[in-house]
Amino acid sequence: MLEKMIEMIEKNAPAMAEDLKSRLLNNPDTKSFRTLDDEALYEDIHALYSRIGYWLMRDPEKGDVKSYYMELGKRRRMEGFPLRELVRYLILTKRHIWDTVSQKGLMDAPAELNSGIDLITYLNRFFDFAIYYTTLGYYKSLGV
Repeated sequence: MLEKMIEMIEKNAPAMAEDLKSRLLNNPDTKSFRTLDDEALYEDIHALYSRIGYWLMRDPEKGDVKSYYMELGKRRRMEGFPLRELVRYLILTKRHIWDTVSQKGLMDAPAELNSGIDLITYLNRFFDFAIYYTTLGYYKSLGV
């Protein structure tokens, strides 16, 4: 069932990316995202959603997750983003994934709740490390 949830996210990546992009651009806590090119912002979000299974099942302390989010923190700092907005973006992204899965009714049956718990566990682990490595990349680019 966890695979079904991940598949649903990946299948709906274009619509989900467009929805989150709109939310970011209209959220007073993420004003800096308005400085990004619409297509680039969409592509960043879509890249995560379309490969969420890959990202969730990787070891977030090593390799791709670490390097991607350290680079994201560095790049956004160089673009003038406040760290608080990057953290808010990652929190909103995690919540958006969870809300979408919940709205699609993929946890209506009691047996599906275990898969929902598994998904939120993977999401929490992944986004905890994404926040950590984004912050680390941000501060390393400052020479701290």
